[in-house]
Amino acid sequence: MDFLENAERHASDVVSGNQSGLMADFTPAGLQKAMVLMANPLTPTSFELKDLGNNEVEISYINDTTTRVVWSKWVESDDKWQIEDLAER
Repeated sequence: MDFLENAERHASDVVSGNQSGLMADFTPAGLQKAMVLMANPLTPTSFELKDLGNNEVEISYINDTTTRVVWSKWVESDDKWQIEDLAER
């Protein structure tokens, strides 16, 4: 699976609430940043993914009242793609 396929699966896991699937998507540094972001939990019903190049994506998480955009930088580690850095935009 390439990084975009992983990013799309990740976004789908966020929408469906698949916490166990999400945990493996982060490097230790990425997980620390995700925990800060999750202080204000996401409650999306859908998403849109934008490839920014250089293994970076913006994912717009959408629900009935708001859209939150999260940028992430993915790295390949031990034959799997993981989020190394992320921030809400």
